[in-house]
Amino acid sequence: MHRSDRYPPISKTSDSAVWLLHAGDVAQWMVQLLGWLWLGQQGMLRGWAVAGGVLAVAVWWAMRVACRGHNWALRGSSGRVALLGFTTAAAVFAWEISPVAGLGGWPGLVVLGALAVVWGLWCALIETRTKGSSLQTGRSAWQPLLAAGLLGAVWALPEGSAGLALGLCAALLYLRDREPALRAHVCKSEQGEWPQLLAPSAMGLMMGTMWLGGDWCLGAGWTQAQMVAAHVALMAGGPAVLALLVERLPVLSGVERPSQAAHDHWCLGLTAAASALWLVGGTVHGALAMGLSSLAWAMHCSRPRSVPAKRSSARPARMVQVRRLALLLGPVLLLWVGLASAQLGPLALQLALVLLGSLAALLLLVSGVQAAKAYLQHQTI
Repeated sequence: MHRSDRYPPISKTSDSAVWLLHAGDVAQWMVQLLGWLWLGQQGMLRGWAVAGGVLAVAVWWAMRVACRGHNWALRGSSGRVALLGFTTAAAVFAWEISPVAGLGGWPGLVVLGALAVVWGLWCALIETRTKGSSLQTGRSAWQPLLAAGLLGAVWALPEGSAGLALGLCAALLYLRDREPALRAHVCKSEQGEWPQLLAPSAMGLMMGTMWLGGDWCLGAGWTQAQMVAAHVALMAGGPAVLALLVERLPVLSGVERPSQAAHDHWCLGLTAAASALWLVGGTVHGALAMGLSSLAWAMHCSRPRSVPAKRSSARPARMVQVRRLALLLGPVLLLWVGLASAQLGPLALQLALVLLGSLAALLLLVSGVQAAKAYLQHQTI
């Protein structure tokens, strides 16, 4: 995918705008990766029995899904981006260096949940106000790789580093939002359909249950650092590697870019294939299933996007339906995995991923039947 496919042309003389464009992409990846890692880690460190510590991640994810593309975000301002960003950074910094981090039970859960709400609102706002958000990679897709490397450095630094990193990200995202040359990049009305939710939901389940499955990974001989690196590589490395292959391999780069429907079918097929491997079970098959789910996520990131010329009267209701399904297949399903893991262990996550894969296979079947009917009708004309 070429850079021109992602953003409208920017004047070559606007070096500051180009710099902010790239820096904002890196900052946006950092904000989301830290959300998955930091909130899950803090939930598990407190030792809460509520959903195995995934509750804060589920709340953060739910706020992102519920508010992304909402009028509240579309009509937001640069000041709101700065307010939510610096509030999140300050709260994370205070949590890490103050006695509140030692709170256990319900008081600590409430404080961390409130932080997850603010963080989720911030993510929803910056994703809505950026045309490509963090889902659409650029020509070489180096931004997620750089964000992953910076995240590794932050993770190795003393407590308080995560809050400082988020503060820097908040400043960059605020400046990007205020840049006049980039104001045309605000996403006006782009909304996905529900078949496009399955690959991101599968990736989110794997990221959200990372600390929940820490004992399983450690039991397999993985260190904590290896576990974190593997999950970050799946989420940030997949889109970057896929973009690099498409750009560098002559066989792929010379092929006309697939349509959005073709991307959706590839994502559904990979998600369904991963589901079959989860059913087989075993460490090797599980690793392959995670790889296929990551590839489906990468395909989802690189899919073409289009904004409809005008909204139909039924579109708001359709958007509400898609948002509800996204909540059900994402945060709600993650919360169920956390609750069920007390009894089922790793099987709870496998069942959830099999459910998503089964839905993907069903959608592929329906699409195939519809295509066959259309072909037969065309032949009879």
